[in-house]
Amino acid sequence: MNLKKMLFASACFIFAGLAIVTITSCEDGSTSVEKYVGVQESDPYDPSKPIVISSFTPESGSVGQQVVIYGSNFGNDPELIDLRIGGKKAVVVSVKGDCLYTFIPSKSFTGEIEMSINGSPVVTAPTKFTYERKMVVGTLCGYKNALDNQGWQEGPFDGPDGVRAAGFAQDGTMQFSPYNHDQLFVVYDWGPGVWLIDLKERYVYNPVPRSMFNNQRLRTVDFIVDPFMYDTFGQLLGRATPEWEATATYNELRWREHLIISVDAGAGSTNWKSDAVYIVDRDQSGDFSSRSRATKLACYQACNGAFVHPNGEIYFNSYTKGEVIRIEMEKYWESIEEGTEWNPNVQDNAAEAFDILFTIQDSSWEFQIDIHPTGNYAYIVVINHDYMLRTDYDWRNKRFLPSYTVAGELNKKDHVDGVGKAAKMYRPYQGTFVLNDEYVKSGKSDPYDFYFCDNSNHAIRLLTPEGIVKTYAGGNEHSHADGLKYGSENGELRDVARFYYPSGIVNDFHIDKITGEKTLIFYILEQGNRDIRTITMEEPEDDEMPTEEPVEEPTGE
Repeated sequence: MNLKKMLFASACFIFAGLAIVTITSCEDGSTSVEKYVGVQESDPYDPSKPIVISSFTPESGSVGQQVVIYGSNFGNDPELIDLRIGGKKAVVVSVKGDCLYTFIPSKSFTGEIEMSINGSPVVTAPTKFTYERKMVVGTLCGYKNALDNQGWQEGPFDGPDGVRAAGFAQDGTMQFSPYNHDQLFVVYDWGPGVWLIDLKERYVYNPVPRSMFNNQRLRTVDFIVDPFMYDTFGQLLGRATPEWEATATYNELRWREHLIISVDAGAGSTNWKSDAVYIVDRDQSGDFSSRSRATKLACYQACNGAFVHPNGEIYFNSYTKGEVIRIEMEKYWESIEEGTEWNPNVQDNAAEAFDILFTIQDSSWEFQIDIHPTGNYAYIVVINHDYMLRTDYDWRNKRFLPSYTVAGELNKKDHVDGVGKAAKMYRPYQGTFVLNDEYVKSGKSDPYDFYFCDNSNHAIRLLTPEGIVKTYAGGNEHSHADGLKYGSENGELRDVARFYYPSGIVNDFHIDKITGEKTLIFYILEQGNRDIRTITMEEPEDDEMPTEEPVEEPTGE
């Protein structure tokens, strides 16, 4: 929607309910809102007189903040006014001689208020607006053209259509390389394979094709770190020692990383030996590629996901009966050491390596498991029945226990914030645990919130440790003229930004361009807009960053 129209509509709505409210004016004390908005009764701008900006209120705020600017000779035509705040063009909603009404534009970091009317010289307010930054939604890479025929394409984040990366057109999940958070791996349900989003190179690759997994549906991606040590060429040297772990370089550590890929071969097989979980090693050059070895780790039926516990166990599921199955990975590592063949069939190898723990409800339950960073519990996100369960971890016996509902209600599709079963969601998908600094300061036993994609509500929601579900970003049709929840707008989290079928989400830290400190960032895969979105503290673009003035060397004169 046109920004000016959206802001003007918002202003009309706001001031319709504020007709009796008074505000303080520098010129004549207490005046009604109608004094400076609505019917324009003031004189037009007089180019023979100076434009004066005397003050503004409020003096601080963030993007979207409503501001009234006071002065003289502003005229009565908003179309003639070029207003800049922090160097960004601001929309003048209404003007009346000695005051005007506007909104603070995005990224007005420096706060100067500058005005020109009908080409006049620029005048500047005597003080600066204090801009308070917010967490905002942005776009990292990907795009959708008018015909939606951009296809799937490796490429850089930036550049013209047809050159830059494209795709992201199926539901999917994401995971960082444990030893290199510049590398974010993605799998898609019926997509082209395992994709690598290289955040340092700002490039998207498709290193591992789906053909390596018999062209089956790829449901989830995770990483497991093995217990071995290696030299820089990937030669296995035995079990890792604390001394080696303390001194190993990245080129040695990376060989310990293995992709864990879950595949869904369907529920039609009767022998319960369909592909379920693969483990993928790095190739001879130390990368993940079509030359990597992909080994069947588990064969069962209709797997929707495989997830690694901090203890090193793997838990995967079966849609067919709603089962949760545990893999004892120590048995697999022993087979690597001994050079013996691994038997991936659950029914043949159950006594040695597999344990069917419990069923979560009934047959045909599509779900994923998001394990808490401590390993103390996990959330079971039921995609096709719109609710979440929790399963607690038994540290003595090293296994998850039968689950219980914590949020949402079976088959109650809706968008309602609330506690426990009173909360409602619509096709929840991948989630990520985020450390809450306020919880740490207050000494909470569990300092993590759980952020998740509420796919068909086109929103990012969060679940607190107390079971409270809140909407964090998107999902608000009321602030948009078209009345739709879904869209592609970036900006402020709730009233401006919109998503379109988000499915994958992870979080990390990056270096804030302004403060130089570590700042939380989310990466979000959304199928509807064919892209990767971000949520982080708003920052200037690279070309907007201030440049340091060159320092002249003393001449000695």
